[in-house]
Amino acid sequence: MRLAVGVLAALLVAAALSLITAQHRSRGLFVDLERAQQQARLLEAEGDRLRIELGRAAQPASVEAAARQLGLKPVDGKAVVFLPAVPAASAAAPARDAASVKTTVPAAGGSK
Repeated sequence: MRLAVGVLAALLVAAALSLITAQHRSRGLFVDLERAQQQARLLEAEGDRLRIELGRAAQPASVEAAARQLGLKPVDGKAVVFLPAVPAASAAAPARDAASVKTTVPAAGGSK
């Protein structure tokens, strides 16, 4: 009889230790989950901010202002050269000679 009581007491202690270990793991996982959710909220907010910033940066006025800050100027229409469209079949064939290609280069001084 004493042996049975001793075995039952040992099983009770083992069950209690198992319960404590499980609760400790559960609390640790809950803390990890809360941290991950907080990080997800922060990343979502950062993504929203970046989408808004990208939308603003894509506006033509914003691009033009950034170009002016870099010292760039609008292109003069006289300096633009438009090349004729080449059909896909003849695009693979090389040009016959250098004389057949006409290019226009603006003067080095460039007038405004």
